[in-house]
Amino acid sequence: VGITISAEQKKFIDARIAGRGLGDRVEIRLQDYREITDGPFDAVASLEMGEHVGEKNYAVYAKALFDNAAPGACVLVQQMSRSGKHPGGGPFIESFIVPDMTMRPVGETVNYLQRAGLEVRDVQAMREHYVWTVDAWLETFESRWDDVVAMVGEEMARVWRLYLVGDIIDGWRLKKRFYWPAAH
Repeated sequence: VGITISAEQKKFIDARIAGRGLGDRVEIRLQDYREITDGPFDAVASLEMGEHVGEKNYAVYAKALFDNAAPGACVLVQQMSRSGKHPGGGPFIESFIVPDMTMRPVGETVNYLQRAGLEVRDVQAMREHYVWTVDAWLETFESRWDDVVAMVGEEMARVWRLYLVGDIIDGWRLKKRFYWPAAH
């Protein structure tokens, strides 16, 4: 069972499920996480969602993760984290890309999850891998440029191109700093 609040995402995933003949095994619902009533489940995963529930709702979100996991079930939370004065990623990102995003330091997220009743057993920082993800997004984006422009217009397509290229530059700068230090 998967949930999303995006009708477009549901339609896309439903088509993938049907194409793979998995309709009898996989269900995608158009549903808010606060409306799940048929748990608990054997496992719970939340991917790239925690940063969009907002600071005010994060405790409710963490409690929903706990409430929907059967006793002893694993819960996977994958989300972005950030320290500093721009919890949404900075003025450009907050204005043009994801105005609802709120990131917090990893420790604060762990505290929320523990207060909700979850036992945190492992935390992995994967920031250095993000550049590979964004690089693949940009490659697909550029190869489908005409489709993107048809979908959102040239101005918005250029904004997203700027965002993706900027993330790649920042990511490579981070990788170079931590993994390929300058020779002394």
